[in-house]
Amino acid sequence: MPLMGPDLPVLPPHVGGPPPPHEILEQPSVEDKEAKLSVGIEDQTFVDIDPGVFDNELIKLKLYATVDPDHPEKDAVYQDGNIVTGTYSGTQAALTHLYRRIERSYESYFDVMQFEPTLPRLIKVEQKQSIYRWSAYPNNPDGTLAQYPPHLDIIPKEDQVSANEIFGWLSLKETQLLVAKLVPDTFKGKTVDWLQSILAEAIEGNPMNGTLRQIEEYNRIHRKSGTDIEGGKNLGLLPDWFSDRRFADQSFTGTNPTTIKVAPKPLLVEFIAAAHRSGDEDWAELLQLADPSTLFVQDARHLRAAMGAAETETLFNKEPLSDDNWACAAVVLYQLHPDGRLHPISIVIDYKGTMEKSVTIFNKRKGPLDPTTGEETDYPWRFAKTCAQVTDWIRHEVIVHLTLSHFVEEALIVATHRTFSMNHIIFKLLQPHWFKTLSLNAAARATLVPQVIKDLVGVKPDYLFQYLRSEFDEYDYVGSYVPNDLERRGFPNTVEGLADQRYRDYAYAKDVLPMWYCIRRYVKAVISTRYTTDKDVQADEAILRWSQEVQTSGHIKTFPTITTLEQLYDALTMSIHIAAPFHSAVNYLQNFYHAFVIAKPPSLCTPLPNSLEELKKYKEADLVRALPIGRQRQWLLSVQVPWLLSSKVASDRNLVMFAHSQWRTLRDAGDAEGRKIAAASKSFYDELKILDVAFTKNSNDMNKDSIPYQVMDPDNTAVSILI
Repeated sequence: MPLMGPDLPVLPPHVGGPPPPHEILEQPSVEDKEAKLSVGIEDQTFVDIDPGVFDNELIKLKLYATVDPDHPEKDAVYQDGNIVTGTYSGTQAALTHLYRRIERSYESYFDVMQFEPTLPRLIKVEQKQSIYRWSAYPNNPDGTLAQYPPHLDIIPKEDQVSANEIFGWLSLKETQLLVAKLVPDTFKGKTVDWLQSILAEAIEGNPMNGTLRQIEEYNRIHRKSGTDIEGGKNLGLLPDWFSDRRFADQSFTGTNPTTIKVAPKPLLVEFIAAAHRSGDEDWAELLQLADPSTLFVQDARHLRAAMGAAETETLFNKEPLSDDNWACAAVVLYQLHPDGRLHPISIVIDYKGTMEKSVTIFNKRKGPLDPTTGEETDYPWRFAKTCAQVTDWIRHEVIVHLTLSHFVEEALIVATHRTFSMNHIIFKLLQPHWFKTLSLNAAARATLVPQVIKDLVGVKPDYLFQYLRSEFDEYDYVGSYVPNDLERRGFPNTVEGLADQRYRDYAYAKDVLPMWYCIRRYVKAVISTRYTTDKDVQADEAILRWSQEVQTSGHIKTFPTITTLEQLYDALTMSIHIAAPFHSAVNYLQNFYHAFVIAKPPSLCTPLPNSLEELKKYKEADLVRALPIGRQRQWLLSVQVPWLLSSKVASDRNLVMFAHSQWRTLRDAGDAEGRKIAAASKSFYDELKILDVAFTKNSNDMNKDSIPYQVMDPDNTAVSILI
């Protein structure tokens, strides 16, 4: 007689059977413990700092805020403490610990203020409208330009005494000051000694040959441990990290695979003319004969206009705590070959209105299969690729990641709160994909951007915030639906079209399109519990108010005025897409591609060459001087930011576990709607598991020795913007 009934839960087959008795009774290894004795206290990995030790040190160094107990609503006052000297590892651990605490402070405030309550409270729409207030945009009440796009206004009104007291006690206004104070004025220790020693060779005029190799070696041995999906690995561990192949592949599978597009004809005309001017007649002829549909660009020509800078203005910035930094608006032309390899043809290192006014260099290698023997020492071309990476760093971090992911989603969250009841099917559909996003964004606005990002980039703060606002204002919500986005950028927008060998290396596109349709089918199944015809949609006034709220107060002018089921499915799918697969794709690979600073620096440390002739004279020393080697604070923050933002999604916060959790909760629901949503969740789960296999096949199908692309695997895709 069987001991278990057929309906009782059992472990899945891949888990295996119970462990044998000898494994349970096996004693720990004394040898393993003894081996650890060789690790002295000075060599122990220092990732985080003990909370009690951290508190004691801040008090000792006078790095704390004082709140007036009689008037806690007034700004807290920081003491005049400062850290003069510190180590890289200690500062990294302290910054990580501090930023996590800042996030928790905002979470606490958002809990008390009911923005993101720890336990849900059923609040009527009218009440939510008084809680979820919009920040002023595009101008502040005093007439000055708002720094950020419309977001949740977390600053209490003057008549909200209790709220102001809470805000004061948490010292939320002052947290940004502490980040700056926590970074030492100077550094000591092994890392800084090594950086200074190799930089000294350049200062003293000694040959710089091998300097970049030394950095590669240091990265192999002393890189920062990682909690990201790549387990701390980074691009610099590959011997060909600087190659055309690794450079080009990032447009398909790097941190920003979302902006490469087919080259506009006027731009191709400019490249052909530039080839004639530089004597690269082979390239001029090849470009004239090439199929235009195979020519793609990473195009930042608009960057100066978006920032409000003059057409030929030098992009430069010097903050009180930073060194001299330069930025650029690079344009990169690629050719996509029939075997799927993307090859860089030419780079405009800084586009200034026209290519005639700019420096444009062409690749010596005509195709991806050309010999690679000269790549490492082709320093003019390597400098040009570095310029392109600097451009993409700011474009990715400030626009694609921060603005088009975090801030667009926040506008949708606030608008949804203000228009739908908590029992509305649309609210219930979207709410799980907002977990902690509002408090996370508030912390980023208070600390990450004003105290870190602006010190790393080579543009003035006013230009930085104008760039952010401009891209938000120009955002095309409907045009950014995945099928529409692929089509407007010159790629097939069907799974069948992307199956062509030409697109085998564009794993982002091959993953994100079926993921879009998977989410859309789930959305449709859930929404169909309430709406079955277009008239049902039109009869719900809350949907019209939602559209108007997003378009007006949220300032996403291209958000659709929803009157049909198809429009509703797409708009809701887009909201989940931004929060889950899109954000995961542009966020969780940052440590792999950015932590090896010389591969993707946030800015240049020297002015750009003014002519092609000047660029062609570049040697290794010139490239090294343009990189933040020896810049202690910049190097530290350039490593720390991607490490901080790339922590792997917790196993219970991915899309698969969300679908499973919702199914288990609702499968025995007493109402028909709940059971239908449970069925939709099961289908969603089943499809995600199938996609998990398909995405692995997509990664394996890329050209040999491609970097595996796993960031959008459903087990890695966060359910919301969690970091």
